[in-house]
Amino acid sequence: MAEYQVNRLSLTVWFATIGLGVAALLHTSEPILTILVGAVSISVAQIVTVPAPSGERLPLGVGVAVAVPLIVDDVGAVVAIYALGMAGSWVVFAFRRQERVMLLSRFVSEALALAAFGGVFYGVEAIFHANGQRGDWAQLLTVAAAGIAWYVVRAFLRSLVGFERDDISARYLWLLALEDWTAVVSLFVAGALFGFAWPVMGIWAIPVAVMPYAFSHLAFVRYHSTKVTYGQTIRALAQIPEVAGLAPSGHSARTSDLSLAVARELGMHPHEVAELEYASLVHDIGRITLNEPAILRAGYTDEDIARWGAQIVAEAPHLERVAELVRDQHRPYRRAGQERDPQLPLATKIIKVASAYDQGRYELGLPAVDALEQIHRGSAYDFDPEVAASLRRVLVHRGEVNA
Repeated sequence: MAEYQVNRLSLTVWFATIGLGVAALLHTSEPILTILVGAVSISVAQIVTVPAPSGERLPLGVGVAVAVPLIVDDVGAVVAIYALGMAGSWVVFAFRRQERVMLLSRFVSEALALAAFGGVFYGVEAIFHANGQRGDWAQLLTVAAAGIAWYVVRAFLRSLVGFERDDISARYLWLLALEDWTAVVSLFVAGALFGFAWPVMGIWAIPVAVMPYAFSHLAFVRYHSTKVTYGQTIRALAQIPEVAGLAPSGHSARTSDLSLAVARELGMHPHEVAELEYASLVHDIGRITLNEPAILRAGYTDEDIARWGAQIVAEAPHLERVAELVRDQHRPYRRAGQERDPQLPLATKIIKVASAYDQGRYELGLPAVDALEQIHRGSAYDFDPEVAASLRRVLVHRGEVNA
């Protein structure tokens, strides 16, 4: 039902986009070939995506869209290019089975953000013209203002993906979209450089604009590849206690998956979510010390295991913050006589809840409802009630428990 509503809304926007494009096409004196080339360029660029710092993929269409009003003087032609270009990209998305549910968050947000770009561009340009300012600096400031509008509107609309995913906080999606500012700037610079160079250099404007962006693109791809490799390495290390038989098989991966779901549902900052992912994966790494007979004879506590794990993780300076989370993940939500522990990070409370739920489900063999009930019974001291409530909402969304 939700997918049907999403597709109906995106289809409505698509028809409106087609209508706007055709109407603009009928009221412009620009050659049809110019409009078709511009529209096809936006459609193709909108389909092509590159990895962005947030982990999402950013379409290249906005880079082309920046150059269009700098090259084409007729407003109607620019509107037709934007509208028909976005309509063409919708057709491709609609026929990709894996893309259908994303039509609202991807197509609609991109289309309306592009409309915001065009509206602000011509609005600011009109203000400059009214004041007799028509130089390159005026055009540059116009592009910058329109780019900021595109960036903010797109991030806001992407945060409304709750129409499709009610298990992810709008705040988290808003902050996640804002993480891509470096990639956005590189696309805008490339598009603006092409737009400014084309009237002077003609076809040679293409390498002038492409070459600087190519270096940025390579940097983003390598950053993404390094991040993926880093995560894979941590996942491999997290399995050491499980391979040694010191932790249930799959416990670290399941705890991490559930921790991330709760963190996104609560609207944590993406940077904190990334730290939480690593910490939840290696939260049991301290158990490898239990292979030492001397430690088994002397006895140990959960606090000891967490401290030993933190010491292991802290050997990597980049994971200092992750080590702190591993060290504190055993601590209770509050102690007797205290309302709560104000020094306890939300990430550690999430790990504690997710790990306890997974232990109940797969180590004790409890049904999902009973494992969740254990968490609720421990909310007086051990578990944060807010995190426990979020866990329940996540499990309801996944269909593991009833609403």
